[in-house]
Amino acid sequence: MIQKFQQLKIIKIGIGGILLVFAGYRFSNITNPSPFFAMYPGIAVLVIGIVNILKGILNKDESKIVKSIDIWIGSIGIAVGLFVKFYLTDTSSSSILLIFLFIIIQGAGFVAAGITQRNIAKAIRIPKIIIGVSVVPLIGLSLAYPDWSLILISGVLSTKMLLTGIEIITSAVGKKVVKSS
Repeated sequence: MIQKFQQLKIIKIGIGGILLVFAGYRFSNITNPSPFFAMYPGIAVLVIGIVNILKGILNKDESKIVKSIDIWIGSIGIAVGLFVKFYLTDTSSSSILLIFLFIIIQGAGFVAAGITQRNIAKAIRIPKIIIGVSVVPLIGLSLAYPDWSLILISGVLSTKMLLTGIEIITSAVGKKVVKSS
């Protein structure tokens, strides 16, 4: 049993670390117009969807409500990510609107999870709620200024990945370390 717990802990730290590195790379290159930037939103939504499903399955400490929120948002993220990658070009207005819809759903999930996750540190819950509430005005701002769309999408998705990576790593290292700092 202990060996299985250690393997789960290593998997969580690995997934969280990958998300932190990916988010850090995107934050440092947020305005970079490289070809990877054009592919980024679809890939990011796909990765977020996969990670949300893994979070919903692997987090045994969470309530059924939080686990089902993670799994549903993960399923929607995978569907949106695959649709954007295989059926739309990432710079088309259709893909941007589809990703905006996913970000709004993700924002609602952030608010719901932030409110219902009583066992998670406030340092994770409060930013989730703030980001979830601020998503709709950001989407409206992006629609008013279309040149900002890809940069805004990249920033919001990178922030989501950053928070998810931190949350996964803190759940793997234990609550004692997070609450003592």
